[in-house]
Amino acid sequence: MRKKIIVIFGTRPEAIKMAPVIKILKEDDSFETLVCSTGQHREMLKQVLDIFQINIDSDLDLMKPNQDLYDITANSLLKLRDVLNQHKPDVLLVQGDTTTAFASALAAFYSKVKVGHVEAGLRSYNIYSPYPEESNRRFISVLSEFNFAPTNDAKENLLKEGFKRENIFVTGNTVIDSLEEIKIQLENDKKKSELEEYFKSLVDDKFFEKEFILITMHRREKFGEEFKSVLSTLKELAQDYPHYNFIYPVHLNPNVKKPVENNLSDLTNFKLVQPLDYLKFIFLMSRCRFILSDSGGVQEECFVFNKPIIVMRDVTERNEAIKAGYAFLTGSDKMKIMSNFKQIDENLLNGHDYFNCENPFGDGNSAERIMDILKKAL
Repeated sequence: MRKKIIVIFGTRPEAIKMAPVIKILKEDDSFETLVCSTGQHREMLKQVLDIFQINIDSDLDLMKPNQDLYDITANSLLKLRDVLNQHKPDVLLVQGDTTTAFASALAAFYSKVKVGHVEAGLRSYNIYSPYPEESNRRFISVLSEFNFAPTNDAKENLLKEGFKRENIFVTGNTVIDSLEEIKIQLENDKKKSELEEYFKSLVDDKFFEKEFILITMHRREKFGEEFKSVLSTLKELAQDYPHYNFIYPVHLNPNVKKPVENNLSDLTNFKLVQPLDYLKFIFLMSRCRFILSDSGGVQEECFVFNKPIIVMRDVTERNEAIKAGYAFLTGSDKMKIMSNFKQIDENLLNGHDYFNCENPFGDGNSAERIMDILKKAL
């Protein structure tokens, strides 16, 4: 008898990291695999689902104007109760650290359904940074039967917290599986040409004649004066390095969009663009000189394309990137950001190789390991 698995996600990063798991589970006759979307970021999700050719079986349609964490949590629980009662899965798979991932794990617990947590064990040990993600993933660990840790460091975090060794499995990070597939798409000459033309029309015809720095910044814990301070630092960098372009896909949240436009729109070498679909964003990553970001996932993704990164966060749960020597933690500190920028730039000019080690986040076979573990356990 086939085992029934529901895979649930709601945001673009979750979908990217769940895509290889969904594909490999659907190819195996041992499982009946259903895909459930919480419907939070429908348009952004569609981009990813098209890339990986994944169809949604159940859409919870949770996206509502001006909702907060209370709304998301309560609505997720109520709607998932019906899904779990209808399908009665053997396992519910959640990914990462979103509020919907936590609510989904809690709903599964209430229904006495086993939880599998993809990307388990990441920790900053500061419940407000990143917020609310750090607490979400710690809650999920308590409820999970299968903790799919991406690295040995993540496994050690779980062991130190008292979780059973037999419930922890080091698989690598599934984002590497996804990126290896996307990398093949980007090597297609026709696709490459289409993307170049897109950015030339979006920014200007001469955009790729200069090397460029890629920037992402949207963490909610930075909103306000700290965010404006970092923008001031970015402006100074653009003025100090006029031979580079800087490109920043700006989040539509008014707490991000308004101060970015107020502080950076007058610089000729600073290109502010709308949020990009995943393929376009990864194309920029593959072509940039290096990256400044407060994103968690970008710290993993940039290794595939050999791009150093300045991590503008106070703490990171991807310490493997720091130890590997290609990521540099600066927080919002102006002097740290500027000195690391200068050092990376000079080192690259001198031919320094930041990527002379194995990828600490995996080898592209993580989804297969997850499937094998589930098959053996179920």
